[in-house]
Parts: sequence; structure tokens; C-alpha cells
Amino acid sequence: MASTELYESLVHPDDRLTHEEIVDMANTGELAVRRFRIIRPDGHLIWVESRTDRQYDRTGKMVMLHGVVQEITAQERLRNDNARLLTINKSLAKIAEGDFWRANPEGKLLDFSNWMRFTGQSAEQLRDYEQLSAVHPDDRGTFRDAWATGISTRQTIKLSVRVRRHDGVYQRFESRIEPVMDTHGAVLEWHGMSWLVEDAQRQHGTTIRLGSAHVRAARALLDWSAQELASASEVSFSTIRRMEMDASAVKPDSVERVRKTLESEGVSFTLATDGQVSIAFSR
Repeated sequence: MASTELYESLVHPDDRLTHEEIVDMANTGELAVRRFRIIRPDGHLIWVESRTDRQYDRTGKMVMLHGVVQEITAQERLRNDNARLLTINKSLAKIAEGDFWRANPEGKLLDFSNWMRFTGQSAEQLRDYEQLSAVHPDDRGTFRDAWATGISTRQTIKLSVRVRRHDGVYQRFESRIEPVMDTHGAVLEWHGMSWLVEDAQRQHGTTIRLGSAHVRAARALLDWSAQELASASEVSFSTIRRMEMDASAVKPDSVERVRKTLESEGVSFTLATDGQVSIAFSR
């Protein structure tokens, strides 16, 4: 029979449990689920998932610890690939200062999170290309025609359409969509980048400059600390603190970077006709 020492020697060094962790797992009353790596005798690394439960006697004393282990290497690779893709998408969006997204060969969205946050619609509603309810009625024909031409020719698609925000306001997006093809010329996916070109900060020909109260209020809506906002916007903590005391004393570039970060998390700033700035949040 395999010994505990043998099992322990197979576990990747970074995934081995300490004595205290083993005791905690044995004493907790809940089903223990753990993912870790195993180094096989041939040197290959695999991922496994263990599920451990306890059996008690009538007095409540634990008499047996039993569980199952299954290999999950394929699932873990897929999870890591998805996480890597999400990181790449965020990097592309930051570089291009737009929203990166993917669609299947027929032009149906594969990435929904950003559009769900912006429009307030469900993924099911965004899949409905018959209605296109988030697109301005006057732009739906343009949207369908551009996609139909792009799909039939497998050429770059350029779009400029108005999209209804979660609060009912239409804002214009310009998009460039490129086909991703295999070696035989078949479209595998469409990759798109969209830029908001008619947002609230350009209303009435006036640029919104955030004040200290706006930054504090937006941060409170996200339930972020000043340090979290500093990290997300890549602005120093001291600059965030100064911005929240007197935004006019901070470089406009830093304020703009903070604004874009807040907006990317679902906070929107709207300039009213009386010059007042309103703040909304949708996630």
C-alpha cells in the first residue's frame, strides 16, 4: 500500500500542505475541495482535484476521513488560457484606449461583460440580432449591412453606430473588426475594438473636469480604497490623496487617467445643461 510519504513526495513542492493546514482540513465540518499539482514518475506535471469528507460516530467523534481524487489537467489549462486571454484583452484595451471584444464567425458576440455593463442588458438580449434593441433604430440597418458585407467578403468591418447606455442615453461608438482566419481562409472568429467617440464629457462642447467630490463619490460607489484606485489607475497614492482634497492642484493627465479607470468600472459622469456633473454606477 502506498504510504503518506509517497503521496507527499509526488505533490509539487509549492502545493504541499503545512501541518496546520492538514489539521484544519481534518477538523472542519465542511466538504474540503483542493486543487494541486502532481509530478508523475515520468516527470510530467498534472493537475488533480481532491474532495475530502469526514465520517463521524454517534458521539460526534470523527472516525474516518475519506475522499476522491480526479485529474483536471485539461480543465485547469482551459481556465488558465481563459485567464490569460482576459489579461491580454485588458492589455489591448489599455493600449488602444478602447474596448476589445470577440465574435463568432457569424458575428455573434462571444464577450459580453463590457457591453452588459454599458447597456444594462443581459447576454441573451445582446445575442438577439433580430431586435438589436441596444442599437439606435436609425443605425440598425447600417449595422446589419456592414456585418453582412464583412462576413461575405471576409474583409475588415468598420462601424459607426449609436448604442443606448444603461440610463437610456445614446452614445456613438466607432468600431474596427478584423477576421481571424485559419490556413484555409475560413473565419474562426472576429476580433473587434470599439471607441466611444460621443461620450458625456463632450456634451455641449464642454469637457468635464472631475472635482475632488466627484472622485471621492465615484470611489465610494465602487467601495474602493484610495490605494485600490491608485493601483487600478496607475497613479500614485499621494496623487489620489491630493486629488481628493483639491483636484485642481493635480496634473490634468492624472485626473483624466483616474476618470477613465472609474468609467471602465461602470461609473459614468454626465454634464447637465446647468453645468452640474451627475454620477451614476452600473455593474
